[in-house]
Amino acid sequence: MTGLDVEMYRRLLESSPEGVVLVDAQKPEHPVVYVNPGFEALTGYSGADLIGKNLRLLQADDRDQDARHRLREALGKGESCRVLLRNYRKDGTVFWNEMTVLPLRDAQGGITHFAGHHRDAGERLRIDPKLSRDSLSGAHQPTSVAIRDDRLTGLFTLPYLEELLKRDWGIAQREGRSIAVFAIDIDALDLYNTTFGRAAGDSAIRRVSHCLAGCLRRSSDVTARIDGGSLMAFAPGLSNEQALRLGQTMAERVRELRIHHPRSAVLRYVSVSVGVSAVVPGTKDDPSMLIEKSQRHLKLAKQSGRNQAA
Repeated sequence: MTGLDVEMYRRLLESSPEGVVLVDAQKPEHPVVYVNPGFEALTGYSGADLIGKNLRLLQADDRDQDARHRLREALGKGESCRVLLRNYRKDGTVFWNEMTVLPLRDAQGGITHFAGHHRDAGERLRIDPKLSRDSLSGAHQPTSVAIRDDRLTGLFTLPYLEELLKRDWGIAQREGRSIAVFAIDIDALDLYNTTFGRAAGDSAIRRVSHCLAGCLRRSSDVTARIDGGSLMAFAPGLSNEQALRLGQTMAERVRELRIHHPRSAVLRYVSVSVGVSAVVPGTKDDPSMLIEKSQRHLKLAKQSGRNQAA
């Protein structure tokens, strides 16, 4: 990598509105080795406060969070994940940290670092960031938060996706730009569960979900689990052709996981079928129309042999 490349990447990271953190994956405590200005602004901590330390300090003593356990599990397995955590700034104020963690590998395939992308999800969740930690724990935790976080995968739930889709739908209508919806099913998941058990099936759902979410990395993209092995996603600004190519990439990336599925009639590995639909919304159109169309295309993908996008 040339000096110009290094400088360009440095500027890219430092100009990012999202908080970006790099931690050392080869040391047990996963110490922080880099934070960008966006993360300093998000948390109130300076780079000097964080370098060499584990980011659990942002959780203070608020450790009993399901998302924290999912994050730890993903790090232990070297997998990517997206979680929503209650975190605390340097001044003690609480905020909801929507974080996506991705493993970085060397030329030999070993994980050297984890990259974290962080943003304040308070506005999206309609939560007052000044609420005390007591009011955000136990029985007093807002129900609206619980229904937005899928416990199994760390993705969003369908109600939250629909809420965000309505918002972005209105924006797309005003700006005259397209929006794409993806309806996704894991093929023959019932046979997988019968063969290997429900725990193995849940693990496969998590791996596939993280893989699919990794295909939709823009901050405007949203991925949710509906139930079982059924997922849905939407991505603003994609034409139908672009969305179909992305759907095909999703199917390809899941195949590349090579999760053994000896009873699948499609191939010997876990696969997905993807229904794709994109449209520039008219003034009288409704987002439910696009969801229904993507579901119809999912049915077509299954009828055409599965393991593909349609």
